[in-house]
Amino acid sequence: MKVNHIHKVNEAICTLRNFIDLSAQLLPYLIELKHNNRDPEEEKDLKEISNIFENYSFDNRISLLLMNTSIIETIEKCYLFIIKENHSETEEKKQLHAFRIEHRRLKKNWKFIDSN
Repeated sequence: MKVNHIHKVNEAICTLRNFIDLSAQLLPYLIELKHNNRDPEEEKDLKEISNIFENYSFDNRISLLLMNTSIIETIEKCYLFIIKENHSETEEKKQLHAFRIEHRRLKKNWKFIDSN
């Protein structure tokens, strides 16, 4: 593999990691926003978070190829479950749990990789 290709793969992995970490922060906040009375600033937050997920082109093959995980699919399912359906906060947190388990596993792997 050429140096240029390695650089592009590393950039893709960093971008994917950032999106996964961002999702770990935004999805729980999205649940909170959805189920509480929102002030105008929180209403704006809700729209901006929705825009992030709606404008991200979900392709599970990327995470499967680069990280051997289907976490992108998990994020997509979790987001759609939260935003598109009328579920209780408890049901949404249960859905989020699968993502959190995989996110913790990946962070553990990333920490090990970064230490080398």
